[in-house]
This record gives sequence, structure tokens and C-alpha cells, in this order.
Amino acid sequence: MVPDIHVIIADDQLLLRNSLEQIINSDPHITVTDSVGSGEELIEACNRKAPDLILMDVEMPRIDGLAALNILKKSHPDIKVLMLTTFENPEYITDAFLGGADGYITKDIGYEKLILTIRCVAMGMTVIHPGARKILLERFKPLGPGKATYTDLLSMEEINIVRLIVMGESNKTIAETLHYAEGTVKNKVSRLYEKLGITNRLELAVYAVENGIE
Repeated sequence: MVPDIHVIIADDQLLLRNSLEQIINSDPHITVTDSVGSGEELIEACNRKAPDLILMDVEMPRIDGLAALNILKKSHPDIKVLMLTTFENPEYITDAFLGGADGYITKDIGYEKLILTIRCVAMGMTVIHPGARKILLERFKPLGPGKATYTDLLSMEEINIVRLIVMGESNKTIAETLHYAEGTVKNKVSRLYEKLGITNRLELAVYAVENGIE
């Protein structure tokens, strides 16, 4: 039996919220448990009963979507957050993923694809609109033309660590997989960041995609 996915919609446009609710509730295994018009209301709703997934706009009154994302990922780290917006603003996209967003799609998405995206994100996958993905790759592209490839820069051990990080594994899981102490993995990851000139896992994931590390 497919488990139900409980969703909260957060958008300041009532008409859009109602339309999204009808579309999402048409799937027998997805239920909209609440619909709110601001980041402040969203935080209150999650504190009352945490959903499995939040479908959230970026621009909302009082507390906007990006601020709400940062707050909720600290207080409710297990909730999946799917950003739904009209904007392909580079700053919004970057801030969303640095804040821990699990997906980023635009409001021109078809209803069947929206349902599929909600299912995928609820299962732990990351879904990114092609335009947003292109912006991320451009902003975090660490290697320019003519520079060394990742095989020139990284050892096989480091490449394996990159692969595990891109899969979403924690330092603890990586340590267990590669038979290291967790502190050793932490040090190796820090050296990886320094070697590649990056500062976080998002940049490392973009580096991996851009350079074909699979």
C-alpha cells in the first residue's frame, strides 16, 4: 500500500492555493492538510502538526518563503520543502538550496508533473526546474575552460566521497561505508572543499553534475 503524503500549501494568492489544493487532493495518496497565506502562518501550522512536504512560494508577506525555509529546516529538518514560484531569480534559487530546499519548480508546471514531483520529493529525490538548474550550474561552476579536470585534482578516494555526498549521505554514513572514523571523514571533506574552492555540499553537488562525477 502506498503511504499517504501530507502536504501544506503556502502561497499568498488564495485562488492559486485553492486550485493547487484541488489538483493535489485529486491524487488518492496525497492530502492537503492545511493551506496558508504567509510564512508566519506556515510556521504556526507546522508547529501544530508537521506535514511530510511543504509546497511554498518565495514571495509572501511578513515572513517570506526563504526566511520560512531557513526557520523550518532548523526546527523540522525532516519536512521536505518544494519551492513553487514564478521566479527564476538567481538569488532566490541559490538561497533556496543553500537554505535546504528539496526542490524548485515554477508555476507553469502541468498538474500531472506537479503530482509526480511531489511524490519524488517526498521520497527523498531533489527536483529542479531546468532553468533553475542552469542558473545553479552557472553560479557555482568551479572549473573554467582549459583548467584541470576532476581526475587531475582528486584521488579515487576523494571521488568516492564526492559521490556519497551527492547521494545525500551524512558524514557518519560515509564513515561507515568507507570504514573511517567520522572525524576523519569530516577532515577529508574539509580538504575537498579547500581543494575545489567551494564551501558547502550544494556547491559540491553542482561541481559533480558539471564535471560528470556519477
